[in-house]
Amino acid sequence: MSLVVKPHNPWRMRIMIVFGITINVMAGWILYEYGRFSSGFDSVSAYKERAEMMGIQDELEDQIESLREQKAVLEREAQIEKKAYTELDINLKALQLESQELKEELAFYRGIVSPANASAGLRLQRFKIESTGQPRNYRSKVVLTQVLKNHRLARGYVRLSMEGLLNGQLMTLNLKDITEKRIKEIQYRFKYFQNLEEDLVLPEGFQPLRAMIKVIPTSGKAHKTIEKTIELAKLGG
Repeated sequence: MSLVVKPHNPWRMRIMIVFGITINVMAGWILYEYGRFSSGFDSVSAYKERAEMMGIQDELEDQIESLREQKAVLEREAQIEKKAYTELDINLKALQLESQELKEELAFYRGIVSPANASAGLRLQRFKIESTGQPRNYRSKVVLTQVLKNHRLARGYVRLSMEGLLNGQLMTLNLKDITEKRIKEIQYRFKYFQNLEEDLVLPEGFQPLRAMIKVIPTSGKAHKTIEKTIELAKLGG
């Protein structure tokens, strides 16, 4: 038996294996592309279309970002306009209230300087009951006048009472029942006009319905007792 010696070359074997794998991959890829081409698929056109779609996507994203910025600007402008409108509305209401108060003051002084009835003598120019903003706390405002040509002092007193519901029962409270000083009446003494104000505190649970005032003069024959009633249901309890 003769011994045959063959040279061992491992690198050659590895190169052959890699070459074979490469040939198989290329063959597979060529077959895959041929199959797509045979079915009508154009890879060049597909890549071109994909690039165009990517360009359109970028444009749409830019437009979306631009629209977002425009939206943010419009929202800020809307907030500024809303704030400005709110401030304008507040100022307008304040001016309307001031105008109304000025009209009332003008009517008040006209009533003193040139009353519609110069011989009317003592007059109840104003009678109001207003909330102070605190629960059950109110303020009565009474303005008495007489014509300017009358230089005599007007003297007398004012009686005030309130009618309402307490525990479902109708009752009347006099001035001494709703003032801290428990006064029975308010004295007045003036030549042309006088403003009389009193703080009122209503009992717990009392719901005012109306207020009655009686102005009783103690001087001047031309001065007659004045009585007036105003509704107070809107004041609440």
